[in-house]
Amino acid sequence: MRTTTYVGLIAGAAAVYLAVLAKGGDWTIFANPVAVLVCLGGTFAATTLSSSRSTIVHALSAVKAIFIAEGVSSAKVAEVMLKLARQAKAQGHASINPEESELKDPFFLKGLRLVTDGVEPARIEQLLRLESEILTEKRRAAERMFRLMGTYSPMFGLVGTLIGLIQMLKGLADPRAIGQGMSVALMATFYGVLLAGLLFLPLAGKVKTLDLDERLVRDQMLAGLLAIRSGENPENVRETLEVFAQKPAAP
Repeated sequence: MRTTTYVGLIAGAAAVYLAVLAKGGDWTIFANPVAVLVCLGGTFAATTLSSSRSTIVHALSAVKAIFIAEGVSSAKVAEVMLKLARQAKAQGHASINPEESELKDPFFLKGLRLVTDGVEPARIEQLLRLESEILTEKRRAAERMFRLMGTYSPMFGLVGTLIGLIQMLKGLADPRAIGQGMSVALMATFYGVLLAGLLFLPLAGKVKTLDLDERLVRDQMLAGLLAIRSGENPENVRETLEVFAQKPAAP
């Protein structure tokens, strides 16, 4: 997850940078603080205005998961589940201590506590599926926020363009004013489109992919926990978990 994120950002930034330098271009002419202020300031202001605080928190959590945190792998889940299945089969559910689990994922720990407490499988499935839907809705809220930012960014680029054109028309008698106004006009549009196409909309797509991957892992956890709670043979648990390992990755 993190590898493709960084590779995509670096490749996109490098492509734009090399295009700017092509045929003797000067990258410094693309540095325009006023245009950046209009695009970023306007985008974040509009996004904040149209979003709730919880949505912003969900978006920050998604950014952390994409750029910093390492998600739980399907292989690790299968490994831990198989150990727990063997322990439960040999010593009973009561021998399992959730606090000593190798996996610290909150969803998994909640399910494991339900198993060790002897909750009925149907109730465990009901509670965990509800929990999974809530987590999915949080990711969807983050995705919607980034799509909004991808919509607002070009719009405020256009606002910057209009500001620059107004400044240019007002100072037609002053060649310097014309140059400054035209610079803001063109750079604002450039920044607005660039931020939408290289950052905000790709982040929205990445959050959707993150949600699909996380849901697959949660389904794997749920299937394993239900198998353990039902007292299935560890070999059957292993076969169940291998089904998830064979599923294609999220697009």
